[in-house]
Amino acid sequence: MSRQQQLLSGSGGFLFTGGPPPLLACLVLEHRPDHRHTMTETEALEKKQQQHKSSNGSVPPPEPLSPLSLPSEATREDTFDHTYREKEGPKPATEIVWRNVVLMTLLHLGALYGVCLIPSASPLTLLWSVLCFLISALGVTAGAHRLWSHRSYKASMPLRIFLGVANSMAFQNDIFEWARDHRVHHKYSETDADPHNAVRGFFFSHIGWLLVRKHPDVIDKGRKLELSDLLADKVVMFQRKYYKPSVLLMCFLIPMFVPWYLWGESLWVAYYIPALLRYTLVLNATWLVNSAAHMWGNKPYDKNINPRENKFVTFSAIGEGFHNYHHTFPYDYSTSEFGCKMNLTTCFIDFMCLLGLAKDCKRVSRELVLARIQRTGDGSHRSG
Repeated sequence: MSRQQQLLSGSGGFLFTGGPPPLLACLVLEHRPDHRHTMTETEALEKKQQQHKSSNGSVPPPEPLSPLSLPSEATREDTFDHTYREKEGPKPATEIVWRNVVLMTLLHLGALYGVCLIPSASPLTLLWSVLCFLISALGVTAGAHRLWSHRSYKASMPLRIFLGVANSMAFQNDIFEWARDHRVHHKYSETDADPHNAVRGFFFSHIGWLLVRKHPDVIDKGRKLELSDLLADKVVMFQRKYYKPSVLLMCFLIPMFVPWYLWGESLWVAYYIPALLRYTLVLNATWLVNSAAHMWGNKPYDKNINPRENKFVTFSAIGEGFHNYHHTFPYDYSTSEFGCKMNLTTCFIDFMCLLGLAKDCKRVSRELVLARIQRTGDGSHRSG
């Protein structure tokens, strides 16, 4: 099997990483496919925005996409594939990955113990934990999700490096696998080919999908995807090559040693709160997008799909809970109609644009959003 075939097919299970106490048992989630890569709409928008740059070199604001500029479903890699049909007959037997069950159990027990240690932690340690939460969350939301999975904006090399490092702090599999799985989730949402199919229930879509072997259709669709954009990305491939040491350093050692070295926090507290508890919270905040945001909430943009608008998920996942909008318009960099409102990730990307580190943010035109609301919404839409 060639190196590219190995990357496309992926392998199952979590990866145990050594470190402090036995609870430094972490997980590299087995991830799979993605959709078809095409640059038609992206390049057209980029050229248009380049032409509108002002003479002083400032970056123009995100340009709304008109209906005419939108790609057909056949050319979008993050658009649902209506041609897919689940196989008839009995479903394949569920195969539990007991190693993952043990590691996830230990991880969450360690996080609960970390909660008990919060009263003994210094205020600086708690603030550091919040900062680590935000950095690692941005590595997922602004990085693996909006930049690498959907290519909804362009980032400079310094920003890409920061997001790659932040993604290692999040420890949810390397960027390549995360983006591959996320694209296949959009393309085959709520079917057997969806890695975390919410039709199989809350537990499965939240964490259960990481505790069992993947459905054969997930693997099959993943092997057929063309992922040249990810394979050609130097930051993505570098992080993948050095993923284990980068996770050990960024997810555990730095969060633990900074409080100990700078303000004398005990290593015990520094390990269980900024490292383990923070890591577990980021994991569950991300998982809620797959579970809660596919089950509870309203559907103002498309009542025919499962993803919903969920305010709690929006808050916990720093802007990723506008999920009915996101699955309706997956190429919008804000994942929301309302810009920065309750959307820290969009605020971060906008700030990066202001600094000249990001550009070419894709937005859906107001007219197109309203037309979609009228056509397929459930009547619950509010303007703001």
